[in-house]
Amino acid sequence: MTDKVYVVGLTGPTGSGKSEVSRRLAEAQLPVIDADVLARRVVEPGSECLRRLAEAFSEDILNDDGSLNRRQLAKRAFATPEDTALLNSLTHPYIIALTNQILMRMEQTHERAAVIDAPLLFESGMDRICDITVAVVAPFESRLRRILERDGLTEAQARARMAAQQPENYYSSRAAVVLSNNGDLASLCAKADGLAAKIREWADGR
Repeated sequence: MTDKVYVVGLTGPTGSGKSEVSRRLAEAQLPVIDADVLARRVVEPGSECLRRLAEAFSEDILNDDGSLNRRQLAKRAFATPEDTALLNSLTHPYIIALTNQILMRMEQTHERAAVIDAPLLFESGMDRICDITVAVVAPFESRLRRILERDGLTEAQARARMAAQQPENYYSSRAAVVLSNNGDLASLCAKADGLAAKIREWADGR
């Protein structure tokens, strides 16, 4: 937890509307740290994280130019729950370290608050560097419909992707604030705008 930047962790299952909330917070001039972007940065060619992944999953996960072959890594890392846990144990510490570096730079520029957009906020332990956590949740069928419209998957593929994630109550039972996306887009945007105002209040009032 930083002394000067008020850190908000934002998470939620696929199809919940988390990305829309994140986008809206960014439009409200709140800095957003995207953990998915950082996950790509920590495995750039020559990085320590990529070297450790190659040691764990074999050199086959590297392309000829030394970059990560994401398809090959996925094939190996998602083969079993144990392999997925190994992948996460190797990558999450680097992602958290990079997040802390960004937060320290934000302190130097006197940012009041920042949002960490992280699908695996709780699983990675990243919630421990947050002042407060927010989960965006939505009914299962609504999430399924959004995923089908957004990602061009078959229903079976979409259901499999959803089944691989934590259930809704995993997020709602852990987050300090829960945004229920049970209406239309305008309703979600209004809730996101309200959250942005709240974040500024929390940052000022601590």
